[in-house]
Amino acid sequence: MLKALTYRIVVILLFTIVSSLRPVADRTNFLVTTKVTLGVKLGMLPSGGLHQFALIYFRNDVLTSIQPVSMDRMVKVGAGKWPIPGTHKFHNFFAEEDMYIFPTDTHEVFNINASVDSLWKVRFAAHPYSQSARNGWSQGDYRPSLKQRQYIYDRYGVRGYDQDYFVDSSFFKLLKDVQNPDWIKEYKSMY
Repeated sequence: MLKALTYRIVVILLFTIVSSLRPVADRTNFLVTTKVTLGVKLGMLPSGGLHQFALIYFRNDVLTSIQPVSMDRMVKVGAGKWPIPGTHKFHNFFAEEDMYIFPTDTHEVFNINASVDSLWKVRFAAHPYSQSARNGWSQGDYRPSLKQRQYIYDRYGVRGYDQDYFVDSSFFKLLKDVQNPDWIKEYKSMY
């Protein structure tokens, strides 16, 4: 009985040692890469808002989840002030795009509020909830003209406003574009 137990222990130890000697390259097939980024969806949403911010999670370049977040949380996580939910990592997504939300000694502050206040204008010709708001940039009442929709798809990769998010680099590009007078003029001219 003792011999059988000793034999089993030796076999298990040998198996463990041999398994650990496998080259590292063979074990990398099991590694999972996870990416988190920011996004925004435009439209008349069930929440009553005109835009919804989200943390977008990818695993091995496949979308795995979308976590809606408030603007405040999006800004704090995106600027690296708060950790990315589900991790203990802080990451400044905005700084990667040369957008500095909070004052620094060497960079000009990006006015995120001006961008957020203008997002509805990409989708609507007039503000759907406020008669006192100025006109939007859309050439259609509730969605952009065909030419504008094609432009949005070509530039940002977004086809359906109610379902799709402006994600990752498209999100940051949109935030910059809605403050650019040349972009606004070009977008408004598409009938």
